Amino acid sequence: MEGLRRPRSVVCLTFGLLLGLTIVSLHLSPTAREYASDKLPPLSIPKIFSKPSSPIPPISPSPFSPSIHSTPIDTSLQSTSPDPRISQTRYLGGVPGHQVFQNLWIKNQTFYVMNTRRKTIPGMSRVVSGDTLWEVVRDPEDLEMRGAEDALVLEGSTIFINDGAKTDMWHYLSSYYPFIAEVFLGSTTALASVPAPMELVEQVRPGIEVPKVPKRVVIPWKAAEGWRDEEGMNELVLKGVFGEANLIEPYHWSMLNDESQSHQGWIFLERVVIADRWASHRHNPLSDSLNKMAASIFSRPHPPFFFTPVREAFLSHLSIPLPPNRLNPQRALKGLPKIVYVDRQNTNRKLSPEGHKELSVVLGEIESIGKATVGHKKLGKLGGKEKVEAVHDADILIGVHGDGLTNQLWMPEGGIVIEIFPPNSWLPEHQIVSDILSHEYIPIWNDRAISREEWDTFPRQHGEHLLNNGEDVPLDGTFLRLLLEEIVQRMTGP
Repeated sequence: MEGLRRPRSVVCLTFGLLLGLTIVSLHLSPTAREYASDKLPPLSIPKIFSKPSSPIPPISPSPFSPSIHSTPIDTSLQSTSPDPRISQTRYLGGVPGHQVFQNLWIKNQTFYVMNTRRKTIPGMSRVVSGDTLWEVVRDPEDLEMRGAEDALVLEGSTIFINDGAKTDMWHYLSSYYPFIAEVFLGSTTALASVPAPMELVEQVRPGIEVPKVPKRVVIPWKAAEGWRDEEGMNELVLKGVFGEANLIEPYHWSMLNDESQSHQGWIFLERVVIADRWASHRHNPLSDSLNKMAASIFSRPHPPFFFTPVREAFLSHLSIPLPPNRLNPQRALKGLPKIVYVDRQNTNRKLSPEGHKELSVVLGEIESIGKATVGHKKLGKLGGKEKVEAVHDADILIGVHGDGLTNQLWMPEGGIVIEIFPPNSWLPEHQIVSDILSHEYIPIWNDRAISREEWDTFPRQHGEHLLNNGEDVPLDGTFLRLLLEEIVQRMTGP
């Protein structure tokens, strides 16, 4: 009898295991069942016997993150006047490529700096390039300054874009990221990194003061007339932030420089940041090593939430309701986190069909169990306002490397950006923007996230050819599930 009991026990144990496996196999969410009935091969769900350690890399300090708590207030009583006998030029700070000055004159294509101490003023190549000239004048009675006292005054803060100062020099303005995330955001960062008078400062959070929205943007040179990108985002942003009257293009600038007018072509800039891509790459080792014009100005100390006035002015212009302030970094704006997937499946750089499906399934399951809301957006097919509206209240932005992630600018500060790369490739453009906007940045290679310590060791343009070879980008659905589950839990947990 003893010999008969053992086989019966084995049979019962085997039957129990088979029954358990059958129940597990049937326990699929509606989204997963729907996918399993698709014409494509069914989703393979790997067996997970134990949950691994956190898929989120530890947060490490970034040289681009906000590092001071308020904008320095300029208490100087120095008067502002176009008369060089009254107002001298002050160099306020910045770095080559994004230099900030108070009291600067320009006539034709020459800047005039009125200062008796030449050594306090950056040299020409550190400020401008191309055919733009830079004259430092010590004596206000110098003949070069004749007529400057009658200059047309452009009060407040001006963003002056010197790109296009030479007709045969490519200016990189006709693309969304280089213009808005480098030239424009870099200029805004520069203004936030230097002392500002009280009338040009506003409080965005208790105890945190930042510069107000600049008054205007100037794109003066004819060679930069092609600054509009194909999707119209550059124009939408500039007109939305500054208004059409304060967007000064080459045609308008040439009229202002007309010597037949009462101001004889002289223009006085009360406060100006001069943006110049070639000055940045010529003199900034960091910008040159990353091949990102704005990297060096992003690394300068700047207050948190400095971009809030610009973002809110843009949303208000588009009649998009302002989302609530994020109370703490990487916390949900509302009760449930909002995840926006930037779908690039209609482009040459896209997820593999399996990766795209697995991502869709994971997002569908998270939404179906009430853990988050999800926006699945083909931003390339949306109009400008619809693009901004899709992300303006997002907590998490996820997508393959591309221009769509530039729209993280319109997310409230402190969100999370997940960028998917082909394995063994990485570019820093969206990472440096995430850092200065206090977004947590997580780059992914298929089934793992790359830490800052690792990507800091990568050479310039690491594996860039893999981003442009037309091959699909892999993504492991199980890893992504674990990653998003942990992020969502952290965003809503105690």
